[in-house]
Amino acid sequence: MIKRIFLLAILAFTATAATYDEDRFQQVIDATENAVVKKKLIEFRKNGIERPVDTSRYDKEALIALSKTYIGAPHKMGGITKKGIDCSGFMMVIHGEFGVKLPHSAHEQARYGTIVPVKTELRKGDMVFFYASYNSANFITHSGVYLGDGTFIHTSNSCGVITSSMDDSYWGPLYLFGTRFSNQPTQ
Repeated sequence: MIKRIFLLAILAFTATAATYDEDRFQQVIDATENAVVKKKLIEFRKNGIERPVDTSRYDKEALIALSKTYIGAPHKMGGITKKGIDCSGFMMVIHGEFGVKLPHSAHEQARYGTIVPVKTELRKGDMVFFYASYNSANFITHSGVYLGDGTFIHTSNSCGVITSSMDDSYWGPLYLFGTRFSNQPTQ
């Protein structure tokens, strides 16, 4: 009897967690007014979201400190070193130092971690994602790390690794959502 109650409790929790996960991404979709972007978000979700990552060595403060050592590194499409790096290469390299393995694609990186649907819920160390920053077959074209206080660090095509405002005239309208790599639940 106790086993059965325990099993039912686990099933109820799993169903609730799955619904909550889906609800977070649905918030992103529902908040989007652009019909084309809404359709692309729905298509994106079909190929999987909130994929697990190993966070056993993850340290967001150390990740932010490491990311800042790249400021000024030039942009190079496909690059993964301080001599030249692109946005997804930057995310892949700095997260890799802390055991988080990410693909070299902003579009695919957005599938990992817990969805943070609302910009005001972002915390330092969250990844942030943007669309249509350049012509690409991928919907999500840019990634960065949220630094707090409305800023993020990323690799700009024109300036290399820099910090920018989440609300500036270019990045603000292209923002989609964030993801979080930690064991802390989304609020």
